[in-house]
Amino acid sequence: MKRIIALLLLLSGCGTPLADAAEPTYTCHDRPIPLDVMSTARPATQLGPDGLAALKGHEVRRVEDLDKWRIVEETGERVALMKEFDEPEERGSTTVTHDFLVIERFGPPAADGRPSWHLRSRGGCSLRQDLGGLGVADLALDPAKPATGNSLHLLVTERDCASGQSAAGRIRVVGLEETERDVRLVIGVERAPGDFHNCMGNPATPYTVELSRPLGDRVPLDAGLHPPREIVTP
Repeated sequence: MKRIIALLLLLSGCGTPLADAAEPTYTCHDRPIPLDVMSTARPATQLGPDGLAALKGHEVRRVEDLDKWRIVEETGERVALMKEFDEPEERGSTTVTHDFLVIERFGPPAADGRPSWHLRSRGGCSLRQDLGGLGVADLALDPAKPATGNSLHLLVTERDCASGQSAAGRIRVVGLEETERDVRLVIGVERAPGDFHNCMGNPATPYTVELSRPLGDRVPLDAGLHPPREIVTP
């Protein structure tokens, strides 16, 4: 059955089934993150001289729980650490699953003649699949249109700056996988035409995904996130 669904999806241009796609890459704040970093990377308690010096850099707040952080990168120029929250955290309208800290050498030289360590960035993020030239979007179920027949009705909110334009005509299904328990979707948005756009927030754009059979009791998931997150009403 899954092979039949895959063939129908490819012929209809509705996207690539996730199980048949190449291993995706994920990003946090537009930086590539190995998907297994939380399970295989060294804990920050094993930082070497560069990492320990970076933690004492300008504007770097003291990190109390080093054992919970993992080393994403440690060189003489950049140190990047990541921590997974025990539970996802709500920050404004965004849910984040990880804390990400980047410290780099830049600015005036230190005593050894090299630039000093300075905080580059720190903030919460969710691991999002890199969609190449497509922008990411937040997905929600359309409360005005419950799933009917084989149709799953969504609200797609573009994250990129688009001067408040609707994303109608620019939404693309990158991946769709249906199982007995869930429906996994990866959806991206083509960039709005033009060279400059204001960042005023974008409206939620209604979009319908056609499934191979009714949704029923299956759970719709945003598989563009890791781990996949249930798509719910806004």
